[in-house]
Amino acid sequence: MTAGKNGMKHKYLGNGRYNTYKHAVFQLSILCFLFFVLISVCSANEVAEFDQVNTPQGAVILIVDGLSSCYIYPEYTPYAIDGSVLDKAEPEQILQIFDQSCRVLDITAPQTFTEGGHSVLATGYSKADGELVASSGTTVYDVAHDNGYLTFAIMEKGDSSGMRSKQNVIVHDAENSITEPEMIIETNMLSGDGKSISLEIADLMQENSIELQDQLDQYPDGSQEKYDAYDIWAIDTAIELMDHMEREYPEQHYILTINVGAVDCAGHYKKNSGYIATIKGIDNATMDLYETCIENDMAFIFTGDHGMSFATADSRGGHQADKYSIMTESQKVPLVIAAKDVNTGTIEGQFGQEDIAPTILEVLNLPGKLRAADGTAIPVKDYVSLKVQVPGEGQLTLIQNEDIIFESKINDAISFVGLEPDMDYKLKYNPISDAEKDIEKVINIGSSTIIELVTSSNQSTSDKSYHNPRYIIGGTLIVCVNLAGLALIRKVLKE
Repeated sequence: MTAGKNGMKHKYLGNGRYNTYKHAVFQLSILCFLFFVLISVCSANEVAEFDQVNTPQGAVILIVDGLSSCYIYPEYTPYAIDGSVLDKAEPEQILQIFDQSCRVLDITAPQTFTEGGHSVLATGYSKADGELVASSGTTVYDVAHDNGYLTFAIMEKGDSSGMRSKQNVIVHDAENSITEPEMIIETNMLSGDGKSISLEIADLMQENSIELQDQLDQYPDGSQEKYDAYDIWAIDTAIELMDHMEREYPEQHYILTINVGAVDCAGHYKKNSGYIATIKGIDNATMDLYETCIENDMAFIFTGDHGMSFATADSRGGHQADKYSIMTESQKVPLVIAAKDVNTGTIEGQFGQEDIAPTILEVLNLPGKLRAADGTAIPVKDYVSLKVQVPGEGQLTLIQNEDIIFESKINDAISFVGLEPDMDYKLKYNPISDAEKDIEKVINIGSSTIIELVTSSNQSTSDKSYHNPRYIIGGTLIVCVNLAGLALIRKVLKE
């Protein structure tokens, strides 16, 4: 741990001792290289696009902690528990973003506290918690990693251990303090081409973290300026990160998650007037972030983890206690999405916060399963994606209205992007190994999904993928690489 110029603590939890074991790290690097080569051998995934599809380079998810749509959506009027009408924010720039984006009118958060809200946002499961987030295959970040994405996060709140573990690099405030934040940078999953990128992003976060305390110390404790500076720092750091990625790694896909925490703090400590003022405080910075997303071909996603309620206009707010959690103002959160293929306008109807994670995958054309999700993608585009998994090498045919729109030999899986929704499609699969085990399946796709084609012999067992020689060879070699890596790590630890 080190101290900044004015005492702010910050840590950099990375791979700081690797120079001591240069030889060992070199060997480990070779093993990691072999591992990822083998992974690619074992799980190839082709992509076929139909019509003109514009997949974003990635996504920026801005989570405004404690922001209720009741205070910013024109259609809503916020009320206090005593029935009095509360003031609303009128953030000019954010309202302009609404007009240029897809805005979902009615999103209800099933859990009205920070960890619960972030867990639902990440997993698409209405009862999610931090433990589920930490599990394998449960989050949008897991699906993104499976498709070659990197994940970064700047989180002033919502930084559960599970959420942190799913980021290649994260900077978070361990103290959740506007006055004396303790910014910690953590790195995970440093391997392959992403390692050097992640270390550069970690350095950028470290430099910006050192500057934060100086920015905050310019203003008196509890002042509106200090609250605003805290949130604006996070958004400005995100823009700097995006500029770096666009300049140095324009082909690398990534998801950047930002949590700004001062709006929630203002609701708790500065009453309705301070809450509204702090929402207005991020207005210009949010527009800057939105414009950077558009320039860099990144999807812009604006939402909240939960809302905020007040007993009276002159009282402090809350959202988790029973008297607050039942209020509409605590449950309703905004959802605004801007990307090339996302339709502009307002989507009516009732949706849940658990629908956001599947929708993010839809926006990024990433048909992947969120293992525990009970939410479904909101229809924000005019097309859907379909991922088809086959048990082995064979001929796959996709038919629409009796017309063959795709026909090719595949080995493992293929993703079809740009299909017309709510249409009947016929899939035909002819395995090379046994022509008598052909499969035909008619499907109607309402939203992006995954279809696993199983032959009659496959249905009698839980998994026949081991019949594929690619899996046998690859699996054996991966086990050998892992054993060798563990032995080398043990040797290093002994030294």
